Amino acid sequence: MKTLSVVLPVYNEEEMLKNVLKQIKKVNVLEIIVVANGCTDASVKIAKEEGCTVKVIEKRMSPHEARMEGAKTAKGDAVLFVDGDIILSASELERFVQPLLFGHSDVVLNKWGKMKTNAFNRSELMWSTVLHHALGKPHHTNAYLKAPYGVQLSVLKNYWELPPLSLFVTFLTQYRVSMSMSIETQGKGSFRPFDRPLRTKERIQSYQKLLQTYYTLASNRKRRVNMLAQPIPVVEHGWGKLSSFYGGKQLSIIIPVCNEEQTIKQVIAEARKLEPLEIIVVINGSTDQSEAYAKEQGVKTLVYDERLGHDCGRAAGALAAAGDILLFIDGDFVLSAQELYPFASAVASGVDVALNVCEDEAKLTHVVQGWKYVLNETVGRKDLLTSSMTAVPHAISRECLQKIGLQSLVIPPFAQVKAIIEDFRVQAVHHVDVNKFNRFRYSEHIPLKSHSPTAELIIHDHIFAFLSYLQRD
Repeated sequence: MKTLSVVLPVYNEEEMLKNVLKQIKKVNVLEIIVVANGCTDASVKIAKEEGCTVKVIEKRMSPHEARMEGAKTAKGDAVLFVDGDIILSASELERFVQPLLFGHSDVVLNKWGKMKTNAFNRSELMWSTVLHHALGKPHHTNAYLKAPYGVQLSVLKNYWELPPLSLFVTFLTQYRVSMSMSIETQGKGSFRPFDRPLRTKERIQSYQKLLQTYYTLASNRKRRVNMLAQPIPVVEHGWGKLSSFYGGKQLSIIIPVCNEEQTIKQVIAEARKLEPLEIIVVINGSTDQSEAYAKEQGVKTLVYDERLGHDCGRAAGALAAAGDILLFIDGDFVLSAQELYPFASAVASGVDVALNVCEDEAKLTHVVQGWKYVLNETVGRKDLLTSSMTAVPHAISRECLQKIGLQSLVIPPFAQVKAIIEDFRVQAVHHVDVNKFNRFRYSEHIPLKSHSPTAELIIHDHIFAFLSYLQRD
């Protein structure tokens, strides 16, 4: 059986430290190393009285750095990292370290139990989801390298200087990892807001390095962006009206269509109730009666005989639009004018990008939702949750579109990031459950591997936007 060192960073934990140490001492440990991380209270004195090895750090480090400093002096075969502000029972600790002490694993991680959904945990779940996806690993809800966790010292010695996320990825991809036991730490411990900015920056930088090796340009292969440089193929000019709904501003509604003969008439009928200056139907490689039906309804019709690819139809429609407000909807499901109006109205009132509110908390760990959330958090807009320009309905102002460039609409998350960078007002304004209405297409929505082709395209788009944001000048 292997020997165990316990590393315990503390920051002014004198009120809890005795009780924390009391439980650890009940476990058969070789030593307890207390790292006094910028302490100004009696924590050092208490640790010495309890017979611990004490390492004093004058200038406060991040929790991860403090743990590594403590581990550098460890003499045991394995190291268990715990926190000074969370009391864990001796029985929990003993069971937790068994895989390490009996040589069954190189690393033990804490498996999170059923988590209450709050802002912090949502963030952790989303980042964990996208990390596992990028690594091609099944998603286990584990707490990265948050205490408690344990490592064989022979493994850890090779990676003292790695930041926590890089260290976690190394463990997950190269070593035997056990994460079968759950120790409840949620809601316990001290709240230290001054730690958060450092952790967030460190995490985002680590993901940037990881995703640069993962991302490919495969997402753009099916998009015929070059077609946007060709003359607009207007077959029908259509008719509209000057609206009284939007304070003197005029509305263009853009509807990409591919074989939507069953729904296109109703979609146009509802759109017309919004008093648009124009409705632009983009026939995107249709082979049915969609084109004929659109022309019958008196809308501006752009006809592309070959499919442009995802989102290119929106960009083509925007290129032909004349309105001050551009509202994007799809031709494969019917939304009432009442559901569409809030998006156009928001832009008329000063919002530049009006998004569909995503409220599907049940799918927090779905990888597509994960990438949407991670991108919004990275650009400083955690309030948007998983709302994205990938989803319809959404609307954009003419001023914003001119600034971010029409071609950016081909990759909707990239357009959203550009709008945020340029300080335009991006806001989730109204919830429409499009999943309930969206047409199922076998070629796009059936998973071929872990995800459908459409899901993979959306993921790649968000990674592209993520990297573009981090690599900007």
